[in-house]
Amino acid sequence: MKIAFYTLGCKTNQFETQALETLFEQRGHTIVPFDEFAHVYIVNTCTVTALSDKKSRNAARRCKKINPQATLIVCGCYSQMEPEQAREMCGADIVVGTGCKGQIVELAEQAQSQASFSGGSAVQEAREFEVLPAGGLRGRTRALLKVQDGCQNFCTYCIIPYARGRCRSIPLTEAVRQAASLEKEGYQEIVVTGIEVSSYGIDLPDHPSPAALLAAICRAAPHTRIRVGSLEPRTITREFLEEVGPYPNLCPHFHLSLQSGCPDTLRRMNRKYTPERYAQSVEMLKKAYPGCAVTTDLIVGFPGETQADFEESLAFVEACGLAQVHVFPYSRRKGTPAYSMPDQVPQKEKEERSRQAIGRFHKLHQDFLRSKVGQVLPVLFEQEKDGLSSGFSPEYCEVRVSEKGLHNQLLSVRITGLSEDGWLTGCTLPENP
Repeated sequence: MKIAFYTLGCKTNQFETQALETLFEQRGHTIVPFDEFAHVYIVNTCTVTALSDKKSRNAARRCKKINPQATLIVCGCYSQMEPEQAREMCGADIVVGTGCKGQIVELAEQAQSQASFSGGSAVQEAREFEVLPAGGLRGRTRALLKVQDGCQNFCTYCIIPYARGRCRSIPLTEAVRQAASLEKEGYQEIVVTGIEVSSYGIDLPDHPSPAALLAAICRAAPHTRIRVGSLEPRTITREFLEEVGPYPNLCPHFHLSLQSGCPDTLRRMNRKYTPERYAQSVEMLKKAYPGCAVTTDLIVGFPGETQADFEESLAFVEACGLAQVHVFPYSRRKGTPAYSMPDQVPQKEKEERSRQAIGRFHKLHQDFLRSKVGQVLPVLFEQEKDGLSSGFSPEYCEVRVSEKGLHNQLLSVRITGLSEDGWLTGCTLPENP
């Protein structure tokens, strides 16, 4: 069969898509681009915002226009939360939730081989970690290693704990095995991902910590860059830094979710830290990893956020000196406590605050990139853009050079400048990084 994928949302979804690609290919099937003829189309959905739901539905509807006889499988967070919508509004033949992704191959084969196939469903609460093959999306140089699923923080704005279920962790020995295997396969960077990586191990018998996990992965793949996904700020402690500090292959790029720099807003969000605790984490990271990139997410226009709260939040972020800030206007989600909170901020005001925040944080990002000019950085090259080879430094700074044919090469690059569009320019050096 010819199989086509469309993936929305987070790196965990990307991991699950590449795992399914691997499983289909192991059964002798062929992966084709989503806009081409296929026997089976699989839309791996996201439901983090109302816009994500809309994009998921639109992607699903496109399939039948290309091949009306194709089998359409809708899986992921949107279909977990709205299985009937996925079937009725998207026209899905098979609906799969956030667990049981491994069943998709068998369901697809059944649908294509049985003329009387009347549809399938695998939407249920996931109770155990589903081990899927780690690897990279087609054409990628970085591999994804999913180590955790689910979340039980229940932030008041977030639908994901209801879509993904409770925390489940991969056994430490399996994570180590997969990391070592990825290095043998030739990947030069592994991205450790999950829905809430900071909760890793709380469900396992011996409760291994996120730091123990990262240290073990770094040891298992010592010649491969290890990049960790988003972390909860309280994960960063002296003990965490002491455990991961000995491993030079851990990338000095730490994404610490903030969401707001206003303590009142954080309390309404049910976040478990204060701005002061967040600042402590940033300070510890910068001391342990000089020149590291600390990035974050910020929600603006949360219910009850006043103009003064908004200004306080922005001032706090600027004071932290973060490398990059991803700004999102609050998206109202049915089924979450924040949906019914009083003092909802009008949509136009949310959009205006988002615009202002993005404008103010642009300088933070530019200042961080400018600090790299004149340095020599190891860059893993991934693709060509506008006639230039493009790759990323350990701090996740995009770097472009004029040389061609550098795909999947890790090279030393002297940084010579900064483009207006937010990427660094440079020239490769003869020595290896």
